[in-house]
Amino acid sequence: MVDTHYDLLSICYRCFLRNDYSDIEKFSNEIKNSGVKCIFANLYFMSKEEMIKELHKNYFDENVSILEMFKKSKRILERFLPNIDFVYSIEGCDYVNISDLELLYKEGLRSMLLVWNNKNKYGSGNRSKKGLTEFGKRFINKAIDLGIVIDLSHANEKTFYDIMEVIKNNKNKGKKVICYASHSNARVLHNIPRNLTDKQLECIKEVDGYVGVISNKYFLDEKKTYEEYSDEYLKHIKYISKIIGTNRVMLSTDDMRFASDIDDIYNYRPIYEYKNIKRNIKTELLKYFNEEEADMILYKNAYDVYKILKN
Repeated sequence: MVDTHYDLLSICYRCFLRNDYSDIEKFSNEIKNSGVKCIFANLYFMSKEEMIKELHKNYFDENVSILEMFKKSKRILERFLPNIDFVYSIEGCDYVNISDLELLYKEGLRSMLLVWNNKNKYGSGNRSKKGLTEFGKRFINKAIDLGIVIDLSHANEKTFYDIMEVIKNNKNKGKKVICYASHSNARVLHNIPRNLTDKQLECIKEVDGYVGVISNKYFLDEKKTYEEYSDEYLKHIKYISKIIGTNRVMLSTDDMRFASDIDDIYNYRPIYEYKNIKRNIKTELLKYFNEEEADMILYKNAYDVYKILKN
């Protein structure tokens, strides 16, 4: 399996700040027999106010640059998980300047989410109604020129469509652009701002983008049992596949169990555990998809993206 959104870089930096690496050690032991071979590892870094309110101060050091945080987290992650392939991502570019992008790219950054939930200098997340700013357009253009994937998750609808216009303009100029929503589900099945409308899914299909369907209960209809949640997750995979194609669907977890000391909700939001995630998800997929389609969704589609970015 390939997981297209997991906040592993944030876990690593949190371990560094606490001088306690038990979280990443526990995860490294859990992943050994999970069947997960590649992870899109994310460092989230929204505004200082959001970081303190949402995640407390034990996730960042306001006196350290985002570049240094990224480098430190990446080194820790590769030390503890040397046999896993990674796509490195930043979620929330509040502290990333356009001039930082080239340096971050040289250090391994290959994916970026422009915004988290609120507004920043580039655009707006789902708690704001503003769209992409002029700085945001320049930022997206620079990222595309470097070969960084544009991740559409968290953007509100106005910012989403504004980013799409920039992507289409670049594609019309013959530039190679990869985009995806790394952790988003279908809004028609569960009406929350973080999920995607049918129109948004059609737009992603139009630019040959991808969607990482997320196995987190918040993004699904509220149910009570494991079977009901896994069935609900499969419904989102099936629905999104019909719109964008089986060859464009990926899987993500955004598993935040490591942060349960901050908020207990992270203990019960994930559906699958890494010790058996591949087996369980494939069992669900084979209820509806054939073997080839299941493998495309499980890992082949996302691994194709990884290979493009690696080269």
